[in-house]
Amino acid sequence: MIKTEVDSINAYLTSGRTDFIVSSATKSISGLPKINHGNMPADGGKLLFSTKEKDVFISKEPKSEKWFNKIATAKEHLNGRLRWCLWLEDATSMEIESLPLVKQRIQEVKVIRENSSRPQLSEIPHLFAQITQPKDKNCVIIPRVSSENRNHLPIDFLDGKEYKVTDSFFTIATNELYIFGIISSRMHMNWMKSVGGKLETRIQYSKNVIYNTFPFPEINQKQKEQINLHVFEVLEEREKHSGKTLAQLYDPDKMPKGLKEAHHQLDLAIERCYRLKPFESDTERLEFLFKEYEKMMNKNTLLEKPKQTRKTKKA
Repeated sequence: MIKTEVDSINAYLTSGRTDFIVSSATKSISGLPKINHGNMPADGGKLLFSTKEKDVFISKEPKSEKWFNKIATAKEHLNGRLRWCLWLEDATSMEIESLPLVKQRIQEVKVIRENSSRPQLSEIPHLFAQITQPKDKNCVIIPRVSSENRNHLPIDFLDGKEYKVTDSFFTIATNELYIFGIISSRMHMNWMKSVGGKLETRIQYSKNVIYNTFPFPEINQKQKEQINLHVFEVLEEREKHSGKTLAQLYDPDKMPKGLKEAHHQLDLAIERCYRLKPFESDTERLEFLFKEYEKMMNKNTLLEKPKQTRKTKKA
């Protein structure tokens, strides 16, 4: 066992000030794209379908097919089970009137919402209660709860036109692949495990405490392109094992060697954004991240500090 003597230990059990604490933030201190909850159905399951349920519904009401959309829910997506939803955001009243089975579902949602803690949502029974996903962007999706045994988050990058995403995920609306690289990195995983909360023993992701506080340096276009190449390698390795689910691919005891190596190279590319000297341990990574966090918070405090105006004496 390696022993290290330090002057003080912080609340995260690493070397540092005893009064050091990571505070919740409403936006990314590193200028990363906004993170949000996925779309909230609040539908009592009336707008969500398995593939079999969707096919039966369409067989009874063929014209409803155009209103079905793939939807990612955490448990099903991670375990390779496809889900569908009735997505009626662009449907007109006339179109809905021409679909009696769809109209029946909408009426059932209306009744459920009228008897819920937010009855005002019954005014829009054909829509998800909260729609957060932009139409024109792809998105990085992060499960809100993940196994503490994983070495990397089983995140994904989805086509925003093909998939809708529920609030069992956090979403980052972006067409930039390097964001996927940052979030799936070992540096981010260390930060998440250290400052994040727990649901039983599992890791509970947080947008304000984990994502928005994560210290990541400003990088140039060449660095972004380098990270993008490594992200492509990760996604290509996943495709080589398309018969396996994300849950299986990111099981630390079963992770394919090629995928593990692709993630390792991605980790190194992310870490070179911080410094050229390789990190020797996760403890060293965390201590470095905490120092960077303090620097960034001090810098932001100075930038936000109001300028004092000089008072002039009266003649």
